[in-house]
Amino acid sequence: MSPSLPPSGMPAHALQALAALCAAQDEPQFSERVLGYLRTLPGVACAEVVPANGPPPAASARAYAWTDDAAGTRVLALELADAAAFAPCEPWLASLCQVLERLAQAQRLQALAQQLQRSEQRFRDLFNNSPDPCWIIENGVFTDCNRAAVQALGYAQREDILQHPSRLSPEFQPDGRTSFEKAEEMMQRAMRDGLARFEWEHCRADGRSLPVEVTLARLELQDHAVLYCVWRDITDRKQAEDEAYQLAFFDPLTSLPNRRLLHDRLQQSMAASARSGKYRALLYLDLDHFKTLNDTHGHGLGDRLLVEMAQRLRTCVREGDTVARLGGDEFVLLVQQLDEDLETAVAQAGKIGDKVVAQLSRPCALGTVEYQGSASVGVSMFLGHALGTDELLKRADLAMYQAKDAGRNTVRFFDPAIQARLNARASLESDLRQAVPRNELVLHYQPQVDTSGRCMGVEALVRWEHPQRGRVPPLDFIPLAEATGLILPIGQWVLSEACRTMAAWQTDPRLAGLGMAVNVSARQFHQPDFVHTVREQLRLHAIAPALLKLEITESMLLENIEQTIETMQALRVLGVRFSLDDFGTGYSSLNYVKRLPLDQIKIDQSFVRDILSDPNDAAICRTVIAMGRSLGLSTLAEGVEQPAQWDYLAQEGCDAAQGYLYARPMALPELQAWLERQRP
Repeated sequence: MSPSLPPSGMPAHALQALAALCAAQDEPQFSERVLGYLRTLPGVACAEVVPANGPPPAASARAYAWTDDAAGTRVLALELADAAAFAPCEPWLASLCQVLERLAQAQRLQALAQQLQRSEQRFRDLFNNSPDPCWIIENGVFTDCNRAAVQALGYAQREDILQHPSRLSPEFQPDGRTSFEKAEEMMQRAMRDGLARFEWEHCRADGRSLPVEVTLARLELQDHAVLYCVWRDITDRKQAEDEAYQLAFFDPLTSLPNRRLLHDRLQQSMAASARSGKYRALLYLDLDHFKTLNDTHGHGLGDRLLVEMAQRLRTCVREGDTVARLGGDEFVLLVQQLDEDLETAVAQAGKIGDKVVAQLSRPCALGTVEYQGSASVGVSMFLGHALGTDELLKRADLAMYQAKDAGRNTVRFFDPAIQARLNARASLESDLRQAVPRNELVLHYQPQVDTSGRCMGVEALVRWEHPQRGRVPPLDFIPLAEATGLILPIGQWVLSEACRTMAAWQTDPRLAGLGMAVNVSARQFHQPDFVHTVREQLRLHAIAPALLKLEITESMLLENIEQTIETMQALRVLGVRFSLDDFGTGYSSLNYVKRLPLDQIKIDQSFVRDILSDPNDAAICRTVIAMGRSLGLSTLAEGVEQPAQWDYLAQEGCDAAQGYLYARPMALPELQAWLERQRP
């Protein structure tokens, strides 16, 4: 119920009643009801509330000011009709305005207190019910924590955390700093900047570590600054990061560093070596005959061997050294902190290499298989940044292959002479790739003669005339072409040029009808379109197929004998003839030879060379000639240089010969001149 108006004409009672009436409003003020009462006071003509900055009151008016925090200073203006009649009320109205001002201030403070209390209660509710662990830090001391923090750390009640905050963290954080030092730094940063976010490691009640992400925020609480700390468990994120790191930098089978991490550590080692002046060593190794184990017992057993070898390699190095797996059966050891003297450092690295060889050659039980393997180790020394990481690995790899060439199960250091040979080989390969496009290849021809000395055909031999190198020996570039695949375009050129040459010979009486033997590499022979290629060359140049004789080697018989026979038979249908070159130097089986549609067997010059002095070579030649006769094949001896050699071969029944006794390989003009001299 609203307070009633005071009785008129009683100023003291009027003051109290008016004050109570004004205070009953939402904000202490002169309501219209109160103003209506004031207008009934003796001598008052009008009463109203006006702004303090309004026009000044008339001389007959009275003005009473008071301050309201919400509306600022306001003025009660009374216009008087009878000043004398109003005089007794004037002091009481001035007091009323003062009381009203104090009431407004008190009510405002009470509202602020209530608002602050509600705000703190909302904060407390949010704090206690937050799903994220939180606590309050005041002046560096934990003063409160929520239920989520108690549960996350595995404690029973808040006091367990607040009374013993030091046991919530290990002595050192994962970044190497002490927990105390890092906590002080982060709290100072949050107080200065208003916010700090960082990673932290807590200790749970059961002793397990708990990685978290912490956010510290400065708040004003009860008129002073505190730190509001909220943190989240990032165990899953850390595990995902660790798994990603493992996949990126470690071999999944052996858990050894992979190539990427090795490169990183190698760069660090080079920098450290440059500062210390001490040598380092890179040991590159692979397991001898590992492929045989994989092929015979399966990859599962091979993987078990790799894991075992990785464990053994770890025992061969010191803490701080690195054992890495590059892939397959290839491992690398990065050995740190050797001596400043190169000779001493080499000896130290050699001991480690010998230890590796000894460890990896010990028997290894792989389930029911007792396996004893070996390893070939190559070593490259380095100091500082003189060489790049790729060059160091390449040198160690080359040294490892040198160890294999030395019989395996041994250690070899990188030899600069090997590098020089490889550089020369790379340069030669680069030039060889341009030999066909630049028309640097030519054919030379070596006559093949029968028992009467008559030329029955020639063998086409490719020669490389380089503009700067001069004539490059075949033994220098043919094996290189085989190894790099360049033998395919070269072989195609030789076949095409041979057919073109034979077509041109048909108009020359001295050369018409002369057959030509062309060497075919195993890679070229096994191309899917080889039969088609030969057929098209014969058609394009319109030559009799019987004039073309393809010389194949025994190595072709080791690569899919059925396909070899099928290809030969398809070409034989065309009329092309075949000769088996270098017979007796490979692994031919007589069973294979008798299945091949051959026309001729060539006796290798390695047997012919010592036929007059070595009974074994003579016996081999007799056997080949006899075998050819029994199979209906002609025989041709290569490398005949002495008349006595040919006399022996002819006496045994050899059909033809080829060698310096008759003629060297010649260019076409020289061949034509030689044939002219052979005419009777």
